[in-house]
Order: sequence, then C-alpha cells, then structure tokens
Amino acid sequence: MEEITLSQGLAWMKTLRVRHNELVALRDRNSAERIRRWGETKEDIVEKPVYNVKELDRMVNKLALELRRLDDAMKVTNAKTIVENYKRNDEILGELS
Repeated sequence: MEEITLSQGLAWMKTLRVRHNELVALRDRNSAERIRRWGETKEDIVEKPVYNVKELDRMVNKLALELRRLDDAMKVTNAKTIVENYKRNDEILGELS
C-alpha cells in the first residue's frame, strides 16, 4: 500500500466520490432491462438484471467504506499538522471600549 500526501489524498477522495456516485446511479437507474409486453388483458413488464446486483452493491459499499476510512485518516493527519509561517494573534480580533 502506497503512502500519500494530504494533497494526493484530496485528489483520491474526489476520484472515489465520482466512482461511488457513478455506481450508485448505475444501481438506481440501469440495473435492470425492462421489457413491456402488451397483452389482451393487461400490460406485462418483465425486468431482467443487466448486472449482478449483489456484486454491484458490494462495490458501492466497499467504495463508501474506503471513502469513510480515507476521510477519517485525513482528519487525524490534519489535526497533527502545524500551519507553517503563521502565528495566531488574538489581538487582531480587536476589542471595542
């Protein structure tokens, strides 16, 4: 497993989110082929799965888990990082008398 910087982590998180959204959209909209048959008495709609629904759902869940893990790791790393070339000065807020 390759170690990454915060900047690379942000880019990777964006990539993971895009892929997760693609798979969720695929699962929600295009996971089944719908065939309408018009009969004498009623309309029949037959749905045939295009993708393996369980496998697709596993991929979506796996990506969501990876997103949460990356987000948590980045928060922990960010909390340890010191901002360089900046000193906090509370006097800049000013105080009215």
